[in-house]
Amino acid sequence: MARDRTDRLEADLERGFAALEEGRIPDAEAALERCKRIDRKSEGVLELGAAVADAVGDVDAAIENYTALVELRPDDPVPRLCIARLQLEDLDDPDAALETLEKAFDFIDEEADLLDGIMLRTSAHIHRGDVGKARDSLSELTTSVIDDPHVALDLAELSLAAEDADGAKKWIETAQKDAPAPIAADALHMLARVHEFTGDKAAMTAAYVEVRAMDLAGPPPELEITEDEVAEIAGDALHELPERIRKHLDNVPILIEDVPSEELVKDGVDPRILGLFQGTPMPETGGAEPVVTNIHLYRRNLAAICADDEQLAAEIRITLIHETAHYFGLDDDDLEELGLD
Repeated sequence: MARDRTDRLEADLERGFAALEEGRIPDAEAALERCKRIDRKSEGVLELGAAVADAVGDVDAAIENYTALVELRPDDPVPRLCIARLQLEDLDDPDAALETLEKAFDFIDEEADLLDGIMLRTSAHIHRGDVGKARDSLSELTTSVIDDPHVALDLAELSLAAEDADGAKKWIETAQKDAPAPIAADALHMLARVHEFTGDKAAMTAAYVEVRAMDLAGPPPELEITEDEVAEIAGDALHELPERIRKHLDNVPILIEDVPSEELVKDGVDPRILGLFQGTPMPETGGAEPVVTNIHLYRRNLAAICADDEQLAAEIRITLIHETAHYFGLDDDDLEELGLD
């Protein structure tokens, strides 16, 4: 009988983790419940419980399960790394994350765990506004141990956030080595942002023009949405704006394009921008009627950053509202007050 229970537990744990990997969250939750009925305190059940809670955004339950794993395996850094990630990204508590990471580093002996820990620690320092410590944290890594271009680009992003242009360029060069076209375009886009940070507008613009060409030459995004569908979502979003804003937009066309024009990019516009409002912002007109040109929504760029249709619709709404509201002088606090954040 005991063997049967163990076999059932192992089988359901395997099913649960497989379901998680395939994105079948309800199946993973069902497997977890069956496992709990057998032995809710086993390491495997705690691991599955933590992973499921993490996947569905139940931060408290995830931390509770990871904490139980720390007690069972005090010399395993992984549960502490997971707790630190949740503290930083979900609880917005970089100090707690740094404290948790300090304990995790005492037990790290795998390169993958060390990389995760350093990236989390760097992010926490950036979150606290301590770019000096962020740069010191990244300095512990060398390009010779990083062969994944995606990781190299993440490190370039962290370096740029830490105001380390040279470090960002170093990681970009690593990402560009034998990189396939999509990664090469991402790396060049990152390099353009570094040029923007250093004030080299000519280099930034040249890189952006090339990125635009590379994006258009590549395969289209997996998500598909028609111009009419974008226009309908955008129209609904406009109706959410206050009447005092809408009345200025009655005759403003919404132009739906794949990406910004080459002319705009040559003027310094990011080719991967999601939307653009062209015209004279109201604060600059002294309160007079603004001279509005149009609203641009970039369909290909919007689809490229989204995982599903629901997220795409939400991103179109957010982009339209933000471009319009900021045009009329509203900041993020204003948007939040109006319930439009």
